[in-house]
Amino acid sequence: MDNMGKMVEELLHELSVQPLFSKHIGTFTLTNYSFFLLIAFVLTVVFFLVGSRRLSLVPKGIGNVVEWAVSFVRDGLCIDMLGSEDGRKYFPFVGTIFFFVLFNDVLGLIPGAKPGTGTLGTTFTWGAIVFLVYNGIGIKKSGFVRYIKSFVPSGTPVVLMPLMFLLEIVSHFLRPLTLGIRLYANMYAGHIMLGIFAILVTISLESLSVGSAVTGGLAFVMHVIMYGFEFFVAGLQAYIFSILTTVYINGALHATEH
Repeated sequence: MDNMGKMVEELLHELSVQPLFSKHIGTFTLTNYSFFLLIAFVLTVVFFLVGSRRLSLVPKGIGNVVEWAVSFVRDGLCIDMLGSEDGRKYFPFVGTIFFFVLFNDVLGLIPGAKPGTGTLGTTFTWGAIVFLVYNGIGIKKSGFVRYIKSFVPSGTPVVLMPLMFLLEIVSHFLRPLTLGIRLYANMYAGHIMLGIFAILVTISLESLSVGSAVTGGLAFVMHVIMYGFEFFVAGLQAYIFSILTTVYINGALHATEH
């Protein structure tokens, strides 16, 4: 048990944010998570550059994957929810979020790598960007005063207006927090589970007995299953983050209609 406790402690330390170098670049510190965040950014750019390098009527190879992925987000998410004109207009923003989150999540599943989405700083920042963008869209379309007035549903009794306005304000400011926490918690919890099953396999291999062999075998099977499940979660979290972004944009576009 002491050995397992030490391994769990090492796992938590490994998953913590740590600087890669002792020297700082001004006020900037390159951490293990920000390093892989940059790698995910490069991979995302390279993926689309390579996929769109040789466009053809019938795409092949990675070009086919890129076209399918773009069509999935543009048509199945943006256009379906925002309509043809607005869907195409805001697809670059929503698509960037989807693919960047996806590449970060999947990269983090490679042994030794870290997901850029594995820190609250990153996920909260993305949530704050979404918050600023969709509110900016609403203000640009409706004007500041009309947009703020839309926080109180039409038909609300005068006596309840201050309460409804306060609740809407709180709800809006909670959105970047809930976006960030949801994404971070799923990524962190998934890596904790993968680490725990890996520890159980390691401990079982150290003890040559029937019981440990059974435990190790079950832990290994669960580890493999969890890996597959985490790939599914990686795509799901990218989709959820993107669809909520689209919902918020749609609400801002039609804020004065209800």
